[in-house]
Amino acid sequence: MLRSFARLASPMRMRQAALYSTSSMSQGEQHIYNKLTEALEPHKLRVVDVSGGCGSMYAIDIASKAFEGTTIVKQHRMVNQILKDEIKDMHGLQLKTSAK
Repeated sequence: MLRSFARLASPMRMRQAALYSTSSMSQGEQHIYNKLTEALEPHKLRVVDVSGGCGSMYAIDIASKAFEGTTIVKQHRMVNQILKDEIKDMHGLQLKTSAK
């Protein structure tokens, strides 16, 4: 399950697990995952619908080299810009970003 990713040790294993587990994602999770992967080429990415399945709130944990040298605020703005169309229909977004 996606929530178990935090227990995996290396970024490579996390990436492999994320790629393997995408089949268990909802359509909304998969859409967000694909959009962020295409734009930021993350080495860690977890997308979870935390709204109970209705797609109105997501938790995203993402790490990408694209964030290197930027503040957390700028990292969040980057993600928000990428997902601007999707965010319009959301009730909320939990976002954790990192360059590592």
